[in-house]
Amino acid sequence: MKIPFALATALLAAAGFARAADEFVTADQAKALVGKPGVRFVFSDGEKEFDKGHIPGSVAAYSHDLHLLDDVKACKGLPMCEARAATYIGETLGIDVGTEVVVYDAGPGVNASGNWFFLQLYGVKKVRILDGGLATWKAHGGPVETGAAAKPAAKAFTPQVQWEMVASVDEVKRATGDGAHYVLLDSRHTLDEFTGKQLLPALAAPGKEETVKRGGAIPAAIFSPWSKYAGNKDGAADRPTLKDATELQKQLEKLKKNGYDPSKTVITYCHVGLGRGSFQYLALRHAGHATAKVYVGSWDEWGNDPSLPLASQP
Repeated sequence: MKIPFALATALLAAAGFARAADEFVTADQAKALVGKPGVRFVFSDGEKEFDKGHIPGSVAAYSHDLHLLDDVKACKGLPMCEARAATYIGETLGIDVGTEVVVYDAGPGVNASGNWFFLQLYGVKKVRILDGGLATWKAHGGPVETGAAAKPAAKAFTPQVQWEMVASVDEVKRATGDGAHYVLLDSRHTLDEFTGKQLLPALAAPGKEETVKRGGAIPAAIFSPWSKYAGNKDGAADRPTLKDATELQKQLEKLKKNGYDPSKTVITYCHVGLGRGSFQYLALRHAGHATAKVYVGSWDEWGNDPSLPLASQP
């Protein structure tokens, strides 16, 4: 017997909401963690924004630059091959498997979701997003410092990849022809990207930025911008990162006419996966969706491969 959509989403939300609540930390809770051993704050926007102001003791890790296309293609869809990720997480960020991590950005949460996803993917056990980001931190009297980050003490980190979190290009190719089991969500927020008018850059390797060769969308993908699920897309103080679970479920119900069903595997993507795509993944979890993945290769991989099909445009 097929479970009605509303009942299925309600049951999934009841099972998943408590888990999703653990993915966030409030500004007041985070203030108590500053300066404590075994805690690392990670700023997820660019270095210029970091220099203007950040939580004391933070390290900088721009979420989009954690996706390296050469590694994605060489290592089964991972944003970095495991050896590189081990060095980056352990030595550059000063994080080991037991470090308590708080990731944050200016306020919208989209870049913070990229770092949250990246660290969880490689097996960091406790990673939380600062709800409301730096804007809410400042509004609650949290201390701020400026300038470059001090290099943290290096730690040994051995990745334990959570493969169920990512979809490879081969799985995405299967998904384009298997609407009975998959839904593809294009999380980009501009129609110019979706229709192929705007071509964006990304890193192929550290220090090697390249603009994607083709524009457009993956066949069968639903245009479902991350901002529709955001509670704080403009980065204001004292606003939640995500809409509440009930509102998120309403957004998913609107997708039912396009084939969404809570029993299907949902694969999200954007340009580099770690940002808008990971935000969509976070929203799906918060809404109680059981099986979601991020296609980290995203449009950067798909658009650079001329053998892969493009969605027909109106």
